[in-house]
Amino acid sequence: KPASKPLATKPARQKSQDEGIRLNKYIANSGICSRREADSYITAGLVSINGVTVTELGTKVQPNDQVRFNGERIKNEQKVYILMNKPKDFVTTLSDPHAEKTVMHLVEGKCSARVYPVGRLDKATTGVLLLTNDGEFMNMLVGPNSDLEKEYLARVEGIFPKEKLAELNR
Repeated sequence: KPASKPLATKPARQKSQDEGIRLNKYIANSGICSRREADSYITAGLVSINGVTVTELGTKVQPNDQVRFNGERIKNEQKVYILMNKPKDFVTTLSDPHAEKTVMHLVEGKCSARVYPVGRLDKATTGVLLLTNDGEFMNMLVGPNSDLEKEYLARVEGIFPKEKLAELNR
């Protein structure tokens, strides 16, 4: 069954040189920390652009700017997309003290980027799972404002009662 809405509903708007990217987003995209954590590093004076310490939130970074955090130059992290078949008995989470195996163990040592699972599959479920460091893409797929239709295929053992089928179709 086709999705209710295509992934890209309108062409992406090109950013002009003047617009740039917010500094906290640039830092978060580099893989150092979250945007919120970046805000505290900026206000603490730990970030500089082209040799000038920046403490004002909302500052924009241009493509040719040199951004430093704690004196070390940072670059935007390249976007990574990993499509994998999640095996049974792996938990779809970054870490879980009660889980013996997480999907992150499957990519450990094979991918140096900080990736996150998109969506969730139960421990006993197998199937396609996407891992990425592209937060905007992930939000488009599974964020609270995403209205993409999702379809699941389930196999059951034995005979499934018809009255239970109505419950699943809701």
